[in-house]
Amino acid sequence: MNKILLSLLILLFTVPVVAQSGNKYKKITPLPVVCYASDKIEKAYISPPKEFLLKSGEKKSDFIVTYSQFPDEAKKAFEYAVSIWESIIESPVPIYVQANWRTMRSGVLGSASPADYVSNFKNAPHKDRYYPISLAEKEAKTDINSISYPDIEATFNKSTSWYYGTDGKTPDLLYDFVTVVLHEIAHGLGFNGFFSVSGDQGLYEFNEIGDATSYDYLVIGNDKLPLVDPSVYDVPSTKLYSALTGLLFANSPSAIWNNNGNSPQLYAPSKFDSGSSIYHLNDENYPVSSGNSLMTHAIGRGEAVHDPGPLTKGILADIGWSIITLNIDRPKDTEEIKPIVFNISVESEFGLDTSSLILYYSTTGFENHVDSLLFISNKDGTHFSATVYPKFGLPEIQYYITATDNQNRTFLFPGDAPSEFYSVKIGPDNEAPEIVHTPVPYFIADGKNLKLETYADDNLGIDTVYVEYSINGVTQNPFGLKKDSETTYSSLFNIDLNDLNDGDEISYHITAIDSSVARNNTTIPQDESFSFKIQKIFDPVVTYFNDFNNPTSDFILSDFDIYQAKLFNNAALQSPHPYPSPEVNNAFWNFSTQLKRPVILLDNAIMAFDEIVLVEPGEVLTKFGDEEFWDYVIVEGSKDKGETWLPLTDGYDSRANSTWEQEYNDNISENNSTAVAIPEWYMEREINMLENGNFKAGDTIRIRFRLYSDPFANGWGWTIDNLQIQKTVSSPLAQLSPKNIRVYPNPANHILNVNVYSKNTFDKLTFELSNLSGQKISILQQEDSDGEIHREFDLSGLPSGMYFLTIKENGSSVYSKKIVKN
Repeated sequence: MNKILLSLLILLFTVPVVAQSGNKYKKITPLPVVCYASDKIEKAYISPPKEFLLKSGEKKSDFIVTYSQFPDEAKKAFEYAVSIWESIIESPVPIYVQANWRTMRSGVLGSASPADYVSNFKNAPHKDRYYPISLAEKEAKTDINSISYPDIEATFNKSTSWYYGTDGKTPDLLYDFVTVVLHEIAHGLGFNGFFSVSGDQGLYEFNEIGDATSYDYLVIGNDKLPLVDPSVYDVPSTKLYSALTGLLFANSPSAIWNNNGNSPQLYAPSKFDSGSSIYHLNDENYPVSSGNSLMTHAIGRGEAVHDPGPLTKGILADIGWSIITLNIDRPKDTEEIKPIVFNISVESEFGLDTSSLILYYSTTGFENHVDSLLFISNKDGTHFSATVYPKFGLPEIQYYITATDNQNRTFLFPGDAPSEFYSVKIGPDNEAPEIVHTPVPYFIADGKNLKLETYADDNLGIDTVYVEYSINGVTQNPFGLKKDSETTYSSLFNIDLNDLNDGDEISYHITAIDSSVARNNTTIPQDESFSFKIQKIFDPVVTYFNDFNNPTSDFILSDFDIYQAKLFNNAALQSPHPYPSPEVNNAFWNFSTQLKRPVILLDNAIMAFDEIVLVEPGEVLTKFGDEEFWDYVIVEGSKDKGETWLPLTDGYDSRANSTWEQEYNDNISENNSTAVAIPEWYMEREINMLENGNFKAGDTIRIRFRLYSDPFANGWGWTIDNLQIQKTVSSPLAQLSPKNIRVYPNPANHILNVNVYSKNTFDKLTFELSNLSGQKISILQQEDSDGEIHREFDLSGLPSGMYFLTIKENGSSVYSKKIVKN
């Protein structure tokens, strides 16, 4: 298998090797919702909710905030607001918040939105419906985006006259910061959506029928009809525009339950206000005294509302934050006629009406006759079961389940039943198992066990999962994988790692056999095989040098490789050219190579190398670690055998050199840079491996080079040559930089001039002129020189054509240029 393709399969966790295709979730990045400042003084204080004041038990969720340019006093108020939401919102997955302190336009207090909306994720309540990323992660019970990306993005106006206290005693002329943070986080939790207008046309911002959020599905007009119903409202249409600027309500059962049976009225001014309309409560209906003013579109001076209120909490509950969760032990298909048992467990914040827990089943896809069974409690009140006795000759039973909570909210499982349903097949089985596996990229043999893991599932059930493999083409005895959970299997390779050598190649296939009479099976990959190499870590060294011109096994080359790139006349360590980038929001790829010789750090722990970096530059003035510092390269070290990696110096991008940045930006095509590096762009980088404090003299560290690629834009990549680590005095680090070399004229007729400028003293400089086949034509040398050096090559006796000029310092190539002789 191509090693770059293999690495991509490893690095993008959402694209493992799969034997059968399945649904992939989709993402949409929304527009932020704006919170306006009202000039009115609305002196009031609504204390935090009872869930917060009681402080009984542990918090229900964990909000992790990353601050950008925030003052300390604002951070304290922000954390207080976050702790209120942590007492209300329940999630097993941390909710990451990016909080920005910026200058915003006058009259705006802040803005926020979910970082992404996601549909069709694992355990999604409804198909093709978009949910805020933090809620999707709650339902999926795992991070969907990377933890290095936020779930909520919020910005606050640094120019506002803020009150940072948490006591609700907000002065008449100030705006309560806790209130605004609570307001913006509510938008980030999903009080937001896709409705918009263009001229006199109402539309969804992402103009496809069905692209609506779980909040949008609650929005109804004065006629009580949902605005997302395509049979009622065309998209786009003037009818939808009229609805968006008329009387609108939230058809939220939980909010209605807490509002005397009335649907909450939404903010919908006669002139549509993008970023504010629809996604707030109506100000006139819900003044501060109502206890529901937090999510009105404007907040007044002196107004301190530290409780979201029953309407806001009800709407959030109904977009998915507080629903009935049904854990269904779905019965497998069967080849024999036998009772089919349905076991479920129920979780509900608002309690459960047990008389509503019903299994509906059919043998006709619910087209006509439907039977039903009441689930019977197994005495603990949370576990229930029902049994169906199928008749002979029926090939399949379709079913769905209903449940109603004590706020009279009814839920269907699956969410769009009965048009969507579960099924149990009865009779002979010919469906092959499904296998999902992330291939092993390489294995570092340093005392750890070589473990293989895979996902395997089947409609009838898995009988056996096993691995066939070979070492350097020699077939070994196969071994089975044991079942770790319902669908995961793993085992150690049954080999003695002491018998393996550096560079040994292991190739393997995985086979799953189901429990049917036919013994249906699946093997992956079907063609070729998965393969990886054994990597041995060598003994530690104090110094290291590599010009990459000779074969070497010193690096783990899973993502990088060593070869002579096009337009270059010697080999170097190369990232992928061009390196790819993920084409979905919030994904990222890492490409790395590790030096297999650990280094014992000295007091003078200097690393130097020549490089060219053509990776996407970050935004102006951003620095490493900022949100808009896009792609980058970085050199990292590890003193715990690769368990954790720390920077030897901050990551950097093409802005590290003006030539790199200009060439990258001057060659943009469809968002990517098509610039291709040439040897003249080499620059030397020197790194003090101790200066950032992550490591100290005496540490033994492993070193890796990593290229980070974020979505949608990429370039040629990274090349590294003449790597020198802690070289001794007798073989000093190179001092010469290509920027200090001038070669002219080019093309040349008779004389080629070479000027070298430097304040340093050189032990030995070598100037080599060679033809395209690498044959040396002329060699000039200069020893113990400093200042300006001028040398000339006489080209008059050479035929017209192309040549290469190479300049070496102490035997190391520091400059290479293509020369044209007229």
